[in-house]
Amino acid sequence: MNPAEQTAATVTAAYPGLRRTSPLSPGAPLTEVELDHRLTTRYSWHGYEVDVHVGPPEHLNREDVEDTSLQRQVRAVATLVVLDVQGATTPGHVEWDLANTRPELVFPAASSAAAADTGDPRFASAVLATVARALEHARIATAEATRRAATAAEEAQWERERPDGVSRLKWLRLKREERDQNAAAEETAVPAGETSTPTG
Repeated sequence: MNPAEQTAATVTAAYPGLRRTSPLSPGAPLTEVELDHRLTTRYSWHGYEVDVHVGPPEHLNREDVEDTSLQRQVRAVATLVVLDVQGATTPGHVEWDLANTRPELVFPAASSAAAADTGDPRFASAVLATVARALEHARIATAEATRRAATAAEEAQWERERPDGVSRLKWLRLKREERDQNAAAEETAVPAGETSTPTG
């Protein structure tokens, strides 16, 4: 298999159902990368959209002064269209709320250097690999956002419970220590129905 076929097989296994949606070519295999006049293309996967922009041919190898080859920069950004943001409330006066017709999350971009010839299988491989990395960035960023949101909610609750006269920093330190101690105790606790076996 050529590089495009190898990468397409790997990407399809990781993201089954990934397809190119613009320029639209029904039935075209992933190995066929097609760009519009702006050198862009778009892929879709289970509600995620990955917009790809390809740069002009240029010398991207800055480390080898003797290398005169040309490459193209491939930049991919994944977005997730949020289906429902109706639960959000407005905590202060506004004349009225305006609808967001396209609520979406935008994730960190992925970039790579690709072969300059857009007909080269190595170019198609680079595009597909960068699309996959953009989706991986979305997964990693989502996990981090989930952790941060949980921490923020927990610390906001602690702030509401803070006694008068206790500084915020001291209170946070005490509550974090309490949380960590409770977590450590849960990890070492003997499950119900089991007994610990003395060692030594």
